Amino acid sequence: MPSIARRDRLESLGAAGFLPVLFANLVPLGGVVRLGWDPATLAAVYAVEAVVSVPLAGATALFAARAPPEDRDSGVISVGESPLASKRGAVRPVAWLPPVYPRNVPFAAAVCGATAWLGLFVGVAFSQVFDVPALLASPEVLASALALVAGQAVDTAGDYFGRERYAETSPYAVVETPARRGFFLVFALFALPSLHAAAGGVAVLAGVVAVKLVVEWSAFRATHGDDGSAGGRLTGWLSGPSEAAADPDPIEVPDAEPDAEIPVHRRAAVATAVLRTLTGVAPAYATGFFIVWIAAFGLFVGDASGTVVVWSAVVVASLYLAALAVNVAGFALAHAPIEYRRYGDRLIAYDAWLDEPQWAASVDRLRGASVVHTRFPDRAFDARTVELTAGVGDDETERVVGPVADGERLVSAFDLPVRSTSLPAMDRRIAAFAVAVGVAVTGGAVALIAGPWGDPGTTVQVGFLLPFLVWPTRFLWRQAYVEPE
Repeated sequence: MPSIARRDRLESLGAAGFLPVLFANLVPLGGVVRLGWDPATLAAVYAVEAVVSVPLAGATALFAARAPPEDRDSGVISVGESPLASKRGAVRPVAWLPPVYPRNVPFAAAVCGATAWLGLFVGVAFSQVFDVPALLASPEVLASALALVAGQAVDTAGDYFGRERYAETSPYAVVETPARRGFFLVFALFALPSLHAAAGGVAVLAGVVAVKLVVEWSAFRATHGDDGSAGGRLTGWLSGPSEAAADPDPIEVPDAEPDAEIPVHRRAAVATAVLRTLTGVAPAYATGFFIVWIAAFGLFVGDASGTVVVWSAVVVASLYLAALAVNVAGFALAHAPIEYRRYGDRLIAYDAWLDEPQWAASVDRLRGASVVHTRFPDRAFDARTVELTAGVGDDETERVVGPVADGERLVSAFDLPVRSTSLPAMDRRIAAFAVAVGVAVTGGAVALIAGPWGDPGTTVQVGFLLPFLVWPTRFLWRQAYVEPE
């Protein structure tokens, strides 16, 4: 956020302050017309800049000190209901960097998918008028891309960290702004075939420069403190969200030993995170990464050698596993470090790793408590998890307490209205049938892909159908849990 003095100085310049930016963006056009620069190379460099800005924003979003807004429905970046998004506290890995907020991790992770899809869409648009593999292999494009990354890193170090702008922004604003501009560029790029047919590469570069000027103008208006109305709704949208949630009220922890302290069963919490990821997001992620891999071959590689196929599969699989690891870590970090402490009539969920209370509730206002009976890790580790409603009126919130090693002690320590912490036995016949279905589906998919009758078309079909193939196993397994009386 610019200082008042700087903002006043910029506002005194008015639109004239945008002239240096305008001239800088028109230089490439002059170079093409007068000096014979290659318009395809310059257009590719601009596109690379838009794509690279998104993952760079993901890295800087980790340090954003303001809480993310709750209303994010109109955004390009989707984080969903990540349990880490409401996490309190921060850690400082090194003294020369600001604190890293765990609640920002879901926003930083979300840019991975956005970058992949943005790069794919930009490739689709450019492949209609240029030889994309040749452009990406060009030393000029690679050198310019590295220079852009270095330039953005220097600018981030000076502005975001040097002027401590991270203290006044939210992670959502950091990642959403470049994502909006990138996807605006994507939509504009689909006009490239018409421009290329009309006047060749010069017209394509002119179109890309025009789009970039709209983006630069939106950033200029935002720097002036304008809400975007002077530049229209489009530039207002491109300037990015400015809202940040108010910092939550601090939770007071008595300076005394707690009356009771029950830690989370960490192995059960981690196992729950792994199982939720494998049965929930893993199939959907697999299909998404598979689509990106197949589309990238069609756009950028063409007739690929066996080595290219293997190594590209290794890269995509590594990204896929990294995305799953982030998902597991998010759930585990949200629950595994928690200790449930009682101080008088208050229940405080305290993060022992961050040394920060996460939420508090009056013991007298805990109601609707019931033991969760559909978590297999709880059965495997003999742990218990309790769902309950805390608070009343505007403060009413659904909470999950656990998993803990001793369910009876949890109920007794916090006076929870739970009759029994015993888990009803599973229906072993249904569970065995679900496992058999899962093995059959997995074996059939592997046989279709790796068998002698397999072909690329079958592989693509299996990749698209993977989430639907997993659903019957999940449905049958869920039926094996017997409802408690």
